Amino acid sequence: MACSLPHTDFEVEALVQRLINEDKGRQDALLELAFWFEDSCAVRDDLRKAYEKCNDIPRESCALIGTFLKESSKNDHKLHLSMYGKASWLEKHIEKELHQLCMDQEALREMLEEEAMNKKA
Repeated sequence: MACSLPHTDFEVEALVQRLINEDKGRQDALLELAFWFEDSCAVRDDLRKAYEKCNDIPRESCALIGTFLKESSKNDHKLHLSMYGKASWLEKHIEKELHQLCMDQEALREMLEEEAMNKKA
């Protein structure tokens, strides 16, 4: 059965570039989600501040709404920081994988060159 792995330097390089692009796309999507989430948190904070200024609802209701929005905002902030942390981890992980792929590519290139020299000999 024929090996389905790339055998030429060009094929390996194309495969590595495709994997890098896929990982970069995932990382960009995660960062975009984090930015959207940050905007959502800001809107919730603005809503909480508006409720604090509202005079036509009972103070108890206003306080409950404010407490709920404040707690939600705190939880959102924790999640937001976690998302940035995951994006940072993903970036470092991608860099490590890229480094390993480059090392593997170099080793494969040397092996293919050695095979070619052995065939000539």
